[in-house]
Amino acid sequence: MSPMLTGEQRMRLMTYGRHCGPGAECEPPLGCLFEVRYLRSYCTDSQCEKDEQCSEGQVCRSIATWGGGPQVRVCVPVGPRQEGEGCVEIPRHKENACVAGLLCGGQDGWCARPCRPGDTNGCPEGFFCADTIPQPVCLPTCETQGCPPGQQCIPFKEGSSKCAQVYGPNCLQTPCPVGSRCVVRTEPPHPGKVWMACVARCGEGHPPCQAGWVCDGWDCVQPCDPQGPEVCGEGYSCHRLEERMPYACLPDFQRDLPH
Repeated sequence: MSPMLTGEQRMRLMTYGRHCGPGAECEPPLGCLFEVRYLRSYCTDSQCEKDEQCSEGQVCRSIATWGGGPQVRVCVPVGPRQEGEGCVEIPRHKENACVAGLLCGGQDGWCARPCRPGDTNGCPEGFFCADTIPQPVCLPTCETQGCPPGQQCIPFKEGSSKCAQVYGPNCLQTPCPVGSRCVVRTEPPHPGKVWMACVARCGEGHPPCQAGWVCDGWDCVQPCDPQGPEVCGEGYSCHRLEERMPYACLPDFQRDLPH
């Protein structure tokens, strides 16, 4: 665990606050922390040791750092996400944060309680204890229980799985055409829903998009007219994220994301 350093101790470290990652490591005792709030990785020490050192509505949580470096403790907001729902480890918006008492754990980000591997009574029904980093937590599973009508059991990383309504083609069951990849998207404020699509890359070094599709950044997307006929299908709507982007069929949740 990286300690909380004084201002004088931080000034002595050449890499404090600097960008980090492959080929740019941090000096001990700093860890390389990726912050989704700022979309950057930087060298830092712990920012708290206990909840009382955080602002109101926040708690102090241990976060794993890049390259197996020391964990750092960071103040994160308390939010509305319940056990087994998706979350963001260091969220920009509290709508993506877990309720008090739960951790945001696992590679996919699940609100979860801590557990001990091998303790069969440590997790509630429908969960299992996974040896995740930075500590083991109870991840959801639907493989033995099955799902209610209209939902499917969707596999995620580390053995986790979750019942969800699927929007778009289930490309986990039916492989995508050659040249495209299966993209599975979730959004914490929409538990029980999953958006899937076969996405082809485009742009420099990639072949042109299929007939009738357009290149948006690096992905081929289905164009649409917000004033024209409905062509997007359930769970998708015609909108654009920025003015410079074309109107395209995008997941509904992207339309409602705070900016």
